[in-house]
Amino acid sequence: MEEAKPAIDLGGDIWHIINNLVNPDSHKLSEDSRSSLLALRRTSRAHKSFVDPVLYRSLELSDEEERFAAAEHKIQRLLDPNDDLYLHVRHLIVSNTKRAYTNYGKLQKVSKDFRPGDLVAVIERLNRLHAFSWNVKRPIPEAIIATLEHRWPDAILSVGAHNHPTIDTRSLHSPLLRSLSFCILNHTATVTATRQLEQYSKLPELRKILLRSSNLQNLDIKFEYNWLDRKAVWTGITARPHVLKLPLQPSDRLPPLQELTFSGPPETYEFTLEHCRLWKRCMDWSHLRRLDLGISSPQHFFEELGSCLINLRSLALGVRIGDRQLMYWAQGPLTSNNINVVTDFITSIPMLQELSLTNFGSGERDLFHSIRTKCTSLRKLYYHASINRRHDHLVKPCILYPVPVVTICELLELRQLTFDFTLLDGHWPTNVANDIAKLTHLDTLKIFIELRREATDFAAACYRDPHNGEYDFPPLNIGVAIEVATGFFKSFFAHSAYACLTKLELCFLRHQCADRTQEVAYQNSIQVTRLERDDAPSPLDGGYMVVGDGKWVEFDMRTQRMV
Repeated sequence: MEEAKPAIDLGGDIWHIINNLVNPDSHKLSEDSRSSLLALRRTSRAHKSFVDPVLYRSLELSDEEERFAAAEHKIQRLLDPNDDLYLHVRHLIVSNTKRAYTNYGKLQKVSKDFRPGDLVAVIERLNRLHAFSWNVKRPIPEAIIATLEHRWPDAILSVGAHNHPTIDTRSLHSPLLRSLSFCILNHTATVTATRQLEQYSKLPELRKILLRSSNLQNLDIKFEYNWLDRKAVWTGITARPHVLKLPLQPSDRLPPLQELTFSGPPETYEFTLEHCRLWKRCMDWSHLRRLDLGISSPQHFFEELGSCLINLRSLALGVRIGDRQLMYWAQGPLTSNNINVVTDFITSIPMLQELSLTNFGSGERDLFHSIRTKCTSLRKLYYHASINRRHDHLVKPCILYPVPVVTICELLELRQLTFDFTLLDGHWPTNVANDIAKLTHLDTLKIFIELRREATDFAAACYRDPHNGEYDFPPLNIGVAIEVATGFFKSFFAHSAYACLTKLELCFLRHQCADRTQEVAYQNSIQVTRLERDDAPSPLDGGYMVVGDGKWVEFDMRTQRMV
């Protein structure tokens, strides 16, 4: 009888499947635990053989100044006949090239860049390529796209950050194209004496691409404004593109998308009643699994297409009800006249697993009532307040304790939770931790705590400079912040010894006006992470790590990333 092969010889793809079963978020092991993997890899050849397929399954080549040398080293390893790195790569990512087009269509020259011949040689040498991502602001060289189509005809091609003046028809019409991030460029003309600002979009070109891309699954429609557009808004010029929606025809047949994203200022894309009805006929919406409407909630879209989204699993939208526009670039019609339009749409989605809401101080109780109906299916919840907090006297607090928190505690199947919290009286309510600790399946918890100008438990009051009128940021009371964060973290395990929480983050926010139209957000973060070692003590006995230096860092509220 033939002796069974040891688990060490299962192969890279089998280990990837095992990794996905152990870690539902497939990227988690290779990203959050990268240092642990590298340490394990160095212990023995046996460990190296099953760590490498997981660690190098997705490989990024970036020419950022601090990463260019590392990318060149990876290319050398991939082309080295004595190195087995090429056996493990399934997804190759090329990103952050510095040769990009400016707002005026001029090419920026750089001193360092990848040679297309090297990338072609890498693609030829790889053992089994499943996906290729081009996150570069210029067309894919002909040699690269031709090699992909010839060497890997079943690979998935993803094109991101496509915002150069010339449409890359060669790659965008490729049968390999599955994912596209397309920037709708707004070329500004001369501002006339009548204070008119002309803009032109590339939505007609996008329509042609969609008609020829039968295999396209993911689409991100990006609207970008350059500095002249912002200047126009500052000076009161009405800046609205002439074409705000895809010029669809009744005979058009678009590919059945699985993911659809609208990025940019709210109401930039015009969801008219006629357009929504036409789009409903031109595309099969039953395949859509992820819908990101940014910070908009188009009423006609909800009413016409809501019943078609039977397989939707992820939804992101912004709730803006009423006449008040709190964002400086939010010039346009209302998105919904009735909060019930939004709540009915959320309730109608049968198996919603991920929900991201940006609320502009409207209908909080109704929204959380609709969220409660998803208590058995919802796994991820992100609840944010308005991005613009300049008018403190107009903006309602983003979380009114305890009603929404009590509702959140009913979502017992949540794995990830992010929400905003405003300290109205300056004090942290201790009962919040006891309530949320009931979510024993929760893996990641992130709370944005807004510190306004008055004193709080975490910082002193802001001091206003009499000369420039700006407010300074007093230092965060790091001792109190860490005490609250660690106490919050341990409360989960005090409630249940089987709690699944691995990471808790408290993000303290302050806002400051940078000029008369914009504001800048600053973040001060405290992270508590559970120790991964098998011999680590219980979190109640100190089995966690705390990270936080008490420094204020500029923060982009729209992307949720540090600047």
